[in-house]
Amino acid sequence: MENKAEQYFPTYKLYERDVVLIEFEEAQKIANGQTKVYGQLTNILLAIVTILIPLFFEPDKTENTIGIINANAILIASIIFLSGALLLRYFVELQKQITINARKVITLRTLLGLDYGAIHLTLPNWRVEGASNPFAIRYFNGWLRFESTPFWVLLVGVNTIWWLASKEKSPILLQILNYEITLTFFIGNIIICTTYLYLFRSNLNDKHETNYLNIVKLMCKVFRLKLLENFEYILYRAKLAYIELDRLQINYEPLKKHLIEIEDRDFYKNNGVSYKSLLRATISQIPIFRKKFKYIESGGSTITMQLVRTLFIPSNQNRFKRKIFEVLLTKWITFQFTKDEIIKLYIASVRYERGVIGLTNAIKYFLSERFDPRN
Repeated sequence: MENKAEQYFPTYKLYERDVVLIEFEEAQKIANGQTKVYGQLTNILLAIVTILIPLFFEPDKTENTIGIINANAILIASIIFLSGALLLRYFVELQKQITINARKVITLRTLLGLDYGAIHLTLPNWRVEGASNPFAIRYFNGWLRFESTPFWVLLVGVNTIWWLASKEKSPILLQILNYEITLTFFIGNIIICTTYLYLFRSNLNDKHETNYLNIVKLMCKVFRLKLLENFEYILYRAKLAYIELDRLQINYEPLKKHLIEIEDRDFYKNNGVSYKSLLRATISQIPIFRKKFKYIESGGSTITMQLVRTLFIPSNQNRFKRKIFEVLLTKWITFQFTKDEIIKLYIASVRYERGVIGLTNAIKYFLSERFDPRN
């Protein structure tokens, strides 16, 4: 297996290259076929919405079909809204299948030793054509990307149909230029936007991604706090680090006990954040109170908070903003991993002396080759 494959997939061994090559070809065909289907369905959806909208304009009384539609406009618009929700859910599942197959292509290509990293200026490393890291391909790529087209077509189309269906059916709230906003449209607009937004974005979350995490990331952008990109890949590498400790049969139980005793005595009792320690740390930053209460200047971070800071938040930023978002991200990660997993991640990923990251590297750096890790 090539070095690149060892780096990304150290727990996998390649025995049958021909079988992997066939699997790679099939995965690539499926990924390309699904992408074409996605584009064709998007065009069909756009055509359907374009046909439906004119049916809700002022009807000609001699045209019975349009007259029936107008008479039952609210009911029909509601049915279209529900159908749009089901259709959007289908597009989300199709997008997830495309992403999974794209990641499979990259994984198999890496196992086969095909690495485009050296020519990433020609083949972009954030697209399936040139990527060597499968986590570079994401379920959700952004609101203005092609993959989000079905969401915008349905959102704009269904809202337009709802406005045409309800514009004469309830009191007018306000008038913008020559357009009247009715109470029915306003309430319906909120329901449509909230439902479609939730269905589309929530179902494109990655394994450890949540709506809460997305909100925290958005807040970080607003308050200009930089986070490391691609949380999924960072967590993947962190989990590989403690798998490597187990593979080497390193007995880190004594280290675990000492770390908990020194860094966070209530580790198994708290929910990731010790507000008492945070308050004490805040007081310790003020010289007058530090002298009065004889506190040592400290940070007040629990083991979980230290893990979050190490994995996701670059240093050399405003420490108060960093601490606030450290707490917010700690709330998220405590729901993603058990306490035992968190302490394993901490031992395998935290920074030791002299900038050494992780226990495995620390053993290699500080201890001689004669050291037996099992003792």
